[in-house]
Amino acid sequence: MRNAVIGVIIGLVIGVVLGVTILTPELKTHAASKSVLSERDLKKGINEEAAPVLAALQQGDAIHWRSAPPFPSDRPNVARQASAYAKQLATVSGDKMILPVLAAKEVIAAENMFAAIASGRIDALFSTAEIGVHQEPALWVYSAIPFGPKAQDTLDWLHSGNGEKRLQDIFANHNIHALVCGYLAPEASGWFIKELNGTEDLKNLRIRINGLGAKVWAKVGADVKKLSAEEIMAAFDQDELDGAVFSTPAIDAKAGFSKFAKNYYFPGWQNQGQPLLLLINSRAWKRLDQERQTLLKTTCVQQTTMAHAKAAEIQFQGLSDITKQQVSLRRLPSFIVNRLREEWKTVLSEEARRDSNFRQTWEDLSTFVETRKTWAELGRVDPFADYNSSFTK
Repeated sequence: MRNAVIGVIIGLVIGVVLGVTILTPELKTHAASKSVLSERDLKKGINEEAAPVLAALQQGDAIHWRSAPPFPSDRPNVARQASAYAKQLATVSGDKMILPVLAAKEVIAAENMFAAIASGRIDALFSTAEIGVHQEPALWVYSAIPFGPKAQDTLDWLHSGNGEKRLQDIFANHNIHALVCGYLAPEASGWFIKELNGTEDLKNLRIRINGLGAKVWAKVGADVKKLSAEEIMAAFDQDELDGAVFSTPAIDAKAGFSKFAKNYYFPGWQNQGQPLLLLINSRAWKRLDQERQTLLKTTCVQQTTMAHAKAAEIQFQGLSDITKQQVSLRRLPSFIVNRLREEWKTVLSEEARRDSNFRQTWEDLSTFVETRKTWAELGRVDPFADYNSSFTK
């Protein structure tokens, strides 16, 4: 009898512990949440009616938004910043704003992601502007733009020029509210099996690259391969590639391409850095109170500032890791860069003729950057020009 009583007590204790540590938090989360969508909702067809994103909010209610794997899902830097922001947002909001970043599984196909956020099947999504370039070509200006401005100029245009307003106007046409919420560092020019010594080396060069940079490489006579991240290694292994543009040094250092390509080139003219975006379904955004809208805006500005500030250190470590793989860091010869730049002008003109909104957005960015040049040249000086790191004479 005594053992039976003890067993009952132990069973009760275990039950309480499980209830407090496992079941109760889950029940609390779902009870407080006003916008949790089921897996069934995520798998609905694009044309099917979406479930309501948010019910009426009461003062003090937690908001547990339904997110999805960041886009593009093959970019660890995108996923890392998204996860860091979600944790920061939960902390500073006292768990009143929950933005889960789901595991990178195919709950929604990449080609359906834009429609998912626009329709309200998901509430929010971390993404680069590339997600909407097929619907809105002007979004290329916010993405991997060849020979684009310096990161600081782009961020200044976004925050103090017309950049973010234009961005929001573009996405608003698709029932999406966009916030600049991070920064992705400039990429490298890519991995190459052989050195590039002349413009003749570009002809028929088999290279993997996406975006507008792919159009530039095609203009110089390269054989452009549009491969997924998973297909690059196999293409190198089967001698189907001469080069590949992938990502930043911090990401490239872990990609394994050094097994085949020992020449790592700079500068990354095809992508000089780009903002990371937090895309929010417009209905979800409008149902937030002003306090929580302001919270999202300010924490996104902080996220962007910190990501930009940390970029140099992170990429330097990536370069260090790459050199340990018996890889040579090289700069593209100036005549190759100049040739690519000339072909970019052709591609730029073609894109501007094809879409007036692209042209207007590009012109706005260009004008903003040009007006800052005079002050930049007059007001700045290189503080390290006459010193070395050891302070020796």
